[in-house]
Amino acid sequence: MRILYVIQEYPLISQTYMKVELERVVRHHEVRIVAFDKAHVSYQRHQPYTLLDDTKPLSVDQLVGDFAPDRLHAHYIISAPLLAWAAKQLGVPFTIRAHSFDVLDGHCADGKIVEALNHSLCRGVLCFPFTVPILREAGVSPAKLVPCWPVVDVKRFADHGPNGDRVMNVGACIPKKGMRQYLELARRMPDVRFDLYALGYMVDEMRRLNDALATPVSIVDPVEPEAMPAEYKQHRWLVYTASPKHSSVGWPMAIAEAQAAGVGVLMQNVRPDLADYVGPGFLFDRIEEVERLVRGPVPEDRREAGFVHAMRSDVDGHIGLLYDLWR
Repeated sequence: MRILYVIQEYPLISQTYMKVELERVVRHHEVRIVAFDKAHVSYQRHQPYTLLDDTKPLSVDQLVGDFAPDRLHAHYIISAPLLAWAAKQLGVPFTIRAHSFDVLDGHCADGKIVEALNHSLCRGVLCFPFTVPILREAGVSPAKLVPCWPVVDVKRFADHGPNGDRVMNVGACIPKKGMRQYLELARRMPDVRFDLYALGYMVDEMRRLNDALATPVSIVDPVEPEAMPAEYKQHRWLVYTASPKHSSVGWPMAIAEAQAAGVGVLMQNVRPDLADYVGPGFLFDRIEEVERLVRGPVPEDRREAGFVHAMRSDVDGHIGLLYDLWR
């Protein structure tokens, strides 16, 4: 099929789930990608794309060019009204892959979004299992919702070999990630080496805070996705912080990537559903609870279980759900 991807910002390094999905889709379908904005922090190896001209009113011709798509596809439910509008103009179906912020931050309460998702041309919404009841309560038809775990190239990270002894955190540097707590943890443990893979946004502020605490953390410049498996192997633990105030952190790719690489996982316990996603990892409520665990080795039984659990997010295990919607 000919699939038109409509993306807000591309190729954004904190959104590599799009990269992973596209790497599979282009094997079987012809793809055209259009983006409204160029990524402010991009990765290098990406699919060709067209940057839309924001000086002109958006038209279907601008989206499509000479492509003539069979299906439209986008990430985030906030894209649904746009795709519904284009789909009606073209007479072709569309699909959406939802994530976390677009559901948990209240966008599903928007009547226009719900109307678009319920439109007859919407073939379905791939969404994290824990968001299904949220979307249903907002008014989205249950028939439209397809539960799906995160899009991760788990096999790229799978490595049962020994790991290093460092501690890491990774993700978009935004308030809901609660990374200040990670700096505080590192300050309490000066004998342990901490790395923060902070992806864009508030990195400069994080650097200033780190300097004020006598730089307990090494803040790493963005790493190309293909190089990240080797970065994980340098670490014993991943400490994934989140802000209880916001509680809108979803199911981060980093959890599955770390488990596949043999890294022990600790994630902030901001919602009950995270127990399902973390599986054999650990949840914590306060940063003080983390210190005892990260000083020691990852329990071998939990490490081994992590290799198996990570495969639930493997893209090759569930990409067929998207293909089924397109068929």
